[in-house]
Amino acid sequence: MGKDKIFYRNIVVATTVLVAALMLFGSSGQTITTSTLSQSSPPAATGGNTTFTVGWAGTYIDTLNPFLSYSELTYFVNLNVYLHLVNFNTNNDSVTPSLASSWVINYANHTAIFHINPDAVWSDGQQVTSQDVIYSYETAGQNYTFVSSYVTAITNMTALNPKTVMITFNGVLWEMFAAYLFIVPYHIWKSIDPATYPGYNANGTPYFVGDGPFVLTKYVPNQYAEIQKNPNWFIKSETPKLNTVIFEEFSSESSAIASMEDGSIQGLSGLLPANVPQFENNSAFVFTKSPGMEYQYLSIDVEKGSQGNPTLRNVTVRQAIAHALNYTYLAETVYHGYATPLASVLSPSNEYYDHNLQPYSYNVKLANEMLNASGYTMGSNGVRVSPNGTELSYTLICNSADTLATSLAQLVAKNLTAIGIKVNVIAETTGSMAAQIWLANGTLGQDMDVWDWDDNTPFAPELLSVFLSGQVVTGTSDSGFNNTTYDNLWNELLSAPSQSQAMNISYQMQEILHYQLPYIPLVDIEALTVWSSSFTDINASFVGGPFGGFDYRTFITASPVSVKKTTAPDYLLYAVIIAVIAIIIIAVAAVALVRNRKKSNTPP
Repeated sequence: MGKDKIFYRNIVVATTVLVAALMLFGSSGQTITTSTLSQSSPPAATGGNTTFTVGWAGTYIDTLNPFLSYSELTYFVNLNVYLHLVNFNTNNDSVTPSLASSWVINYANHTAIFHINPDAVWSDGQQVTSQDVIYSYETAGQNYTFVSSYVTAITNMTALNPKTVMITFNGVLWEMFAAYLFIVPYHIWKSIDPATYPGYNANGTPYFVGDGPFVLTKYVPNQYAEIQKNPNWFIKSETPKLNTVIFEEFSSESSAIASMEDGSIQGLSGLLPANVPQFENNSAFVFTKSPGMEYQYLSIDVEKGSQGNPTLRNVTVRQAIAHALNYTYLAETVYHGYATPLASVLSPSNEYYDHNLQPYSYNVKLANEMLNASGYTMGSNGVRVSPNGTELSYTLICNSADTLATSLAQLVAKNLTAIGIKVNVIAETTGSMAAQIWLANGTLGQDMDVWDWDDNTPFAPELLSVFLSGQVVTGTSDSGFNNTTYDNLWNELLSAPSQSQAMNISYQMQEILHYQLPYIPLVDIEALTVWSSSFTDINASFVGGPFGGFDYRTFITASPVSVKKTTAPDYLLYAVIIAVIAIIIIAVAAVALVRNRKKSNTPP
């Protein structure tokens, strides 16, 4: 091989190295893009100081005192800042540890021993003890609370040690108190009046103390509640990925939906069925429907001595009203098919729901015949009159912030005109509704109302307690139902020695209500939820959905989607590498050339 060829070969080799290096470097770069999201590989999530705002319309925070509230929104806020002794698992079919790390239930001697998590502390650093549990249950049992029925079965409580409490109870429904009642800090609450305490210290320190994964940091009545990550949260495996969650109240669904669309809020509980299409197929949002725990009902004032129209105390009138309602039409028209008729005062998601009951048949002819036979004659103005001359003319109040409830009430009124009943629908705030229903003298003041219940105790028939005698004064019963047989059955239910017997007793109670009709159940509603697709790991399988059920894990697992950004190749770096390799090539070539020249000048 000639000297020049050797020289050029060295240059070619060096050049080849340069090209290979450039190819290798180029292959390590990525195409310029804004994200690398795919369906097969879920996006990564990050923590950090992230805020998630969830909107609510049609309901409000009545009080943050867990013993006095009946608001769904309040319950969900408290679910993030207080713990129960036990929780339901993600399949919603058994209980799992919460404040109690373990427990032993002995049905033979009617005792339940709960061992409090040894690491459990309040957000101010103080230990959670048996005294906190005993105080919470004793407070819950006071007659002014909304949750007194939860602890009726408890007969005694004993602190075995600071972290162990033994509860003696009747029957088998121990989950009613263990899984649904919040535990509050005795060292804070002992200095306040639990009958009037709003649930936080607005004018002092500490503002709030809880034992949940979050703590309440700010509450502005009728606007929003803010919770932040609890710095002393003791279950490290369930550390929230969000820093702040805000529960924002809206006066109307339309304003909440507008805020969802413009990104002011990241989640919305209770999406209107008519608005589903605009979110369902929009990649900027995630729409889900979950089994419902909310149902709408028509309450009828049946209380003796109340201010309501006395004709409604006649069971025949109530049954005629039930036959005059087209439940299927109500569900399809108002809820666009996202609701179904129901026959009981429990949600169908409740395991105690009596599936043998059926909604009253839609039969206008039968309803008119029943009223005719009972002496309710049709007046010249198309309105029936009772035998003593009282018109069947009623006022029906409903929640003005709930457009679906208002539409439902209007359709009820329209249905009832067919049987000679006149109904005047008045939509007003829930505060005005409450003032009109529960009068200062301890009686009821309305004729009828359309309202809703959230059956958030799916493993216990707790809502049956709403119809116990004496529940008007607690602000619980809006029907004034009073029935001794029913009351006795409730006591038997709590003392039932087996679940099957408890189930049978609950069926008897539901049958009484189905016949007497202090409530006419209307529709069971699916939970429609939407949230921003910029957040992930939100579980919608729980009854009630992620923002309206009883899953405390929603804001523990929720996290922002990590948008993986890649940058263009660094051309300056390219230039430096090319320059270095070029220098190497030149150096190699120069050395080779010098060597060749030396060899060519060497004498033979």
